[in-house]
Amino acid sequence: MKKTLLVALMIVGVVASVWAAATPEQNAKELTTVRIGIHANEGGAPLAAVAEEQGFFKKHGIKVNFTVVESGPAEMTAMRADNRTLDVGYIGAGVAWNPIDGNGNGLSFVFLDCLSNAEMFIAKKGLFTDANKNGRFDFDEIYTGLKGKKVYIEVGTTPGGWFKALLELINADRPAAEQLWIHSETSSYMAGYTAPNSNAANRIEVINTLNSNLPAGMASNDGMDVVVGFSPATSTILKTNKNAELIATTVGHFPPEKSFPSTWVASNAWLKESPEVAQAFINALYEAGVWRSENIDEAMRAGERLSQKPVGSFDPTNLVAPTKAMYQEWFASKDSLGYQYMKALYQVRVPNVPAGNKVKSFEESFDDSYLLKALKTF
Repeated sequence: MKKTLLVALMIVGVVASVWAAATPEQNAKELTTVRIGIHANEGGAPLAAVAEEQGFFKKHGIKVNFTVVESGPAEMTAMRADNRTLDVGYIGAGVAWNPIDGNGNGLSFVFLDCLSNAEMFIAKKGLFTDANKNGRFDFDEIYTGLKGKKVYIEVGTTPGGWFKALLELINADRPAAEQLWIHSETSSYMAGYTAPNSNAANRIEVINTLNSNLPAGMASNDGMDVVVGFSPATSTILKTNKNAELIATTVGHFPPEKSFPSTWVASNAWLKESPEVAQAFINALYEAGVWRSENIDEAMRAGERLSQKPVGSFDPTNLVAPTKAMYQEWFASKDSLGYQYMKALYQVRVPNVPAGNKVKSFEESFDDSYLLKALKTF
């Protein structure tokens, strides 16, 4: 009896050892390869890097082949080719017309990654007052502080148009005689602009200045008091200048129709060929997104490692990384904020679809089924 029991235990032990030894190899074979495109910036790399480093891809049976793309158009070409070399990838707003294009090899939006917050309005402390003590500068407070100021902007870049859009929001619902207006010696910036009044008290002088010169200008005692710029200049100012404070950002002051998300898009052929793999991939992205929101600085470092960028290159202030609660709220219904962001992106990019091509509907362009299932599951 004892010999029989001993033999049985030995057999069980051998089987267990063989099973344990085989499991890693079997798990490795079970991983499905997905070819993804990422961008070497704080929006385009950290989420995928977190999913890889924290094991979310492996958890969901995914092995990723990363391609750091040089540009959005090149990425779209690789994904839409007959013999595509990418299955899914991160994109900024610039090439977001591709999932809307109904001709050729199609794509679909499948995931909202983050919101861009790159453009910033910064001023020296004390020039603007948080009168209602709500922890932010509202439009009325910005209106009061801006009167008669000089604002330094590289007007030919995005912040030039961004500042005009901000003024439109500030002036909304005010009588024309009370509205702020701009003047600039840079004629190209004033092209097509008509001031609502001629009251000198409401005048804002916009001075064309290289974005890279803004940090030094604000650091000077007799230099720039108010600037509008983009990273890395804005990040440098906020990190190194204790006398500067953030007045307005895209996410904090612009409505959804003027706040465009960065997204992930996928080949429709890949979605049709491998729906279960696509779902696993989105599950991993969502779990990585939750981790990123709770560990934003480490997520930036992970993105730098994946992109082979120097430590400190990626600044989390340039984006809004949704939390789990935000994702749940944003996609709770078809009218929720996440859909508003996606529809705003859709509407602004419809005109970029090549003339004569079919324009897909919003519902055809955004396959939200994978995201919604991930939200319900995790």
